[in-house]
Amino acid sequence: MSVPPVRASSFVSLRGAALLLVAAAVAASCGTIHDTPTSASTPTAMPTPAPSLPGTPGHYDDGEMSFDYPTDWPILAAGVPESCGVIHVLVVLGTGSWSQGTSQPESDGSVRCDIDSVSAPAGAVVVRVYWRAGGPAPMCWGNTQANATVGPNAVQKTVDGSVTSWEIRLPGGEFAMPNNPIFEVHTSDPAQLAKAEAMVASFHWRPSAPSYAGLCSPSPAGSPPA
Repeated sequence: MSVPPVRASSFVSLRGAALLLVAAAVAASCGTIHDTPTSASTPTAMPTPAPSLPGTPGHYDDGEMSFDYPTDWPILAAGVPESCGVIHVLVVLGTGSWSQGTSQPESDGSVRCDIDSVSAPAGAVVVRVYWRAGGPAPMCWGNTQANATVGPNAVQKTVDGSVTSWEIRLPGGEFAMPNNPIFEVHTSDPAQLAKAEAMVASFHWRPSAPSYAGLCSPSPAGSPPA
């Protein structure tokens, strides 16, 4: 689904995510009515359904983008808005653990947006694929210079300790813009990092890729801020 144009003075609207959580169906049964009262039974708790992804096992495809992922990595979350709705988590995969941040109201009426919690001990990995889905429209600075190439994709790669991130820009777009998918990898294991990089190498934009039009405002003369 394409993103509608955004005026310079407006906020970037959330892009619809083609993700659905699988709902569990609960069947109700009727028993024979007896004259004597029976003790009430304790309802059985239904297990929380595991998140599912569009496409086929090992291959994500929502019509906007596609990429491969290891089938032996559990799906930890899918289609999660977080950080006050400014960040949209497409999917979280891996053998570590992940929990969503909780927004906390402050005494002055503001809201503190907490970030998610990630744990990837030795040999484990957590991959979060997300994009920034809201906030003021940024300036257009012509930031199209990649610093790495992964498969067919020119990307901006950053490394912060055991966290490696690859950002892919929208077709015709710029880096550091809303709706750019970012693959954020938490691991200290080279083999797991290689598997995550293979995800990025397999990334392709699909026919319904969102439009870049209107995602940034014309910039004033000068250079982008450092």
